[in-house]
Amino acid sequence: MTRQEEFLAKALEIHHEYEQATAIIHAMMSKNVAVGPAWDAAVERQLAALDTWMELPRAYGDLHADD
Repeated sequence: MTRQEEFLAKALEIHHEYEQATAIIHAMMSKNVAVGPAWDAAVERQLAALDTWMELPRAYGDLHADD
């Protein structure tokens, strides 16, 4: 697997994690629930996915180095 493929696979994984956390938040909002441990966990999960997303370019540097 090339670094580009690794990068894309990781990006898709992170995006999926973010989407799952967002879906949980939306479901809770539709039930008028925006407090409590489940809410905090979902928001924390979403923020962690965003943090990981922001670090992704640094982790892979120059994707064309293997080409």
